[in-house]
Formats: sequence, structure tokens, C-alpha cells
Amino acid sequence: MLNQNKGKQFILPLILGLACIAMVPNFVQANELEQQGIIYAKPQNLYANIPLSKVLGISEFFHDPANKVKIQFPSEQTRYAWLNMSKFYPTAQIMRGGKISNLSYAIDPSIGDISYQNKKGESLTVDSHFSKLPIDALIVVKGGKVLYERYKTMQPDDRHIWFSVSKVTGATMLAFLEYEGKVDVTKPVSDYLTELKGSVWDSVRVVEALDMATGLNGTEHDEPNHDSRTNPDQLWYRWAATKSIGVVGDVKERNETWVDVLRAMERVRPPLKVFEYNSIDTFVVNRIAERVADKPLNEQFQERIWSKAGMEHDSYYTISPTGITLGFMGVNSTLRDLARFGMVFTPSAVKIAGEKIIPQAIMDKIHNRDHLDMYGKGWAGQKFNTSFPDDKAIGNSYQWDAVLSDGDMYKAGVGGQGLYISPANDMVVGWFCTGDGNDQEETMARAIVKSLSKK
Repeated sequence: MLNQNKGKQFILPLILGLACIAMVPNFVQANELEQQGIIYAKPQNLYANIPLSKVLGISEFFHDPANKVKIQFPSEQTRYAWLNMSKFYPTAQIMRGGKISNLSYAIDPSIGDISYQNKKGESLTVDSHFSKLPIDALIVVKGGKVLYERYKTMQPDDRHIWFSVSKVTGATMLAFLEYEGKVDVTKPVSDYLTELKGSVWDSVRVVEALDMATGLNGTEHDEPNHDSRTNPDQLWYRWAATKSIGVVGDVKERNETWVDVLRAMERVRPPLKVFEYNSIDTFVVNRIAERVADKPLNEQFQERIWSKAGMEHDSYYTISPTGITLGFMGVNSTLRDLARFGMVFTPSAVKIAGEKIIPQAIMDKIHNRDHLDMYGKGWAGQKFNTSFPDDKAIGNSYQWDAVLSDGDMYKAGVGGQGLYISPANDMVVGWFCTGDGNDQEETMARAIVKSLSKK
């Protein structure tokens, strides 16, 4: 017994020692990243670092149907919610696969000094933007190397909601189906969503929904009273309040279905005349992609992109109470994986995936310039025309908010989320915010790309 005890006394320290050795690489990696110049958030600034009583209070607040609409606006509650959307919505997972594509680092601290001019005529640098405005994190990647990575209110492993940056995921899935000859975007929407036959959707082609230029009413920002997201009597709100969507509360207890609301829509003008931002169009695109592929959107996105691009983490879509994937608002991921998604549209796709994921034919569709004249006639185009004042020929296509004349692409999300991609310069700028979407991170991103493209 004495010898056995001595053996145990020897083995236990050995096991603990080996465990400590096994953990060393993680610490080394973290220290190496620190040394490489990544700027991490201070613990006291982390939005998720709040006591349980506040967590429970926020949960109770947003689960009140009258308050559900408020989750789309910046507030003390959404600071936490936008990093923890799985507490407020059901989710559908997007699983990573294969080896993690290790991003190489060549941090350039001078990026903090790059300046841009906002709409007020004020000059801000990247550093002053971080100090003055509610940006949560920013990453800059060029040629597959991370040149800048900075966190203000979140950690690298936090999954932040993309909001409308998510829209391009479903559009890309539909573009794949079009590329494979399974969808004809010149056909009416009702050919694919047959429950809409006999309605105005018989006169709307799929491409018009892809480009948010259907000419129908029920828009998100272009209705006369500009209150579509908050007024329960607006058609857009009625759609968002259905059980199939569930992003706002059905406070008037209409108990409508999404089919009821879409069949009630009417034509206001001919198609492809005005870029009128509308998540209903995205919803239509997503449902067509699911019907044709006979597969949920999260599974398509996982198979075609997320599992191929060496993502570091799984991500997820929010889904409705009835299980419909909310592809118009619902992807949640880490910052680095947002950047990897952007890299899929650049030459660096080969570095992270070992292959070119997006066919050139799809890139050509995104860069189509046939309807530039409709861009500045609606709310969204007018906004982004002022965000990119150096470009007088901006278009939108396949759910991208701005496709610039030099080929750069931009997609925005509620609260200031954003993804800016420059395929020609092999660059990606991605960011998360908890703001009102008017702080012009997109203008800053373009200034960063323009500055670094000269080096």
C-alpha cells in the first residue's frame, strides 16, 4: 500500500505537469498575437461583461412584444443583445469545417492615422473614430494578411450580429443556383413561390427582387411617412410581425401570414426605376433559394461557403418562431470570420479555401452596370452616394448596397455593421458597431483601401 501511494503521489504531479505543458501553446499564441499588434478591448469596456441581474432584465425587456421592435435600434439593452442574439431568437447553426485558415499578421499601426472626411466636413482618423464613435471592432485584410485588428467593446471570440450584411449570403446562394441553371432570374417570382400566383408578384421578376427594384409598395425606407419599421399599420411592419418572421411584435393581433401580406402588396411604379431598400425582397430571394435547392438556407451557406473557407468558429442565423431562416438580418459571427467571408470574393479565397469559391460569372452579375440610373432615386442610394462622394457612378446588385465603378463592393447592416470588399486590391474591411448607422464607417473603409492600395 505504501508503494502504491508513492506511485500515486508521483503520477498526479506528472499528469498536472503534462496538462500545463499542453496549455502552453494557447498562451504562447495569445502572447504572439498581442505582440503582433492586435488591439484588444479593455475588460471594463466589454458590453457582455454585465451582472446576471442586467442580463435577466434585458431578456425580459426584449421578450415583451411591445419592446421587440426596439432590438433593431442602439441602446443600453442592444449593446448586450447584439452580441448574444441566441438569447432572443431561435437559431440555425452554420458549421465550420476542415482546417482553420490561419490568417497571417503584418500589423500596420499607421492605419490608425488614416483620415477621411464625413458628411459634416469634419476630418476623422481611424483612431479618432474609435475614440469618439460607437464602433465595436474593425479588421483590415490585404493579400490574405491582417494589417489591422482592433476591438473596443467585444472580444475576438464574440459572435456579433451582422444584421443586413446577412442579405448577401442568400443572394449568393441564389446566384449559385442561377449559375448552375436551376433558377432563371428573368422569370416571375410567382413561378417559384406558387402561393403568390394571382397577385402582383406575377409581374415581378426574380432579378428585380435581387436588386431591390420591384416597384411595389411596402418598402422599408421609402414610404411617405418613413415609419415602416415602427408603425404597426405599415405593410412592412405587418410582414415583420407575422409568425413566419417574428422580428417585431404583432401588437394589433392581426395573425396574418407572410403570404397574406405579400399578396396585399401593390404596384407603385415600373420595375428597375428606383432602388428601394426592402427586406421583403430579401425574404423572397431566400425562399426561392430554399425551394429550388430543397434545403434550408443555413445548410446551403454552410456547404457552399462557411465549411470551405477555413472559418475559425461556427456561426448561426436567427430563425423565426416557425423555423424560417431570417437571412435578411440574422447571421452572427466573429470579426475574423466576417473577414474570411469577405475574402471569398477576393483572390485571397485560394489562400483560405484552397480554391476559388465564387465563380467569375457570379462576380460579373454583382458588377452589372445596366441600371445605374435608378441608384440615387431612393433612400438607400441617396445615403450611400454621400458616403462615397468620389464616385459618381455607383450601382447596386444582388443585394449589395453599393457596387462602385472601380469594382469595390459594400454591404451595410442596421446599427452600422459593414463589409467593404475591394477585389482588385485583394482587400477586405469588416466592422461591427452599436450605433445608428450614420457614422460612416463605410467612408472610413474606402479611405483605408485607397490609402493601402498605394503601398
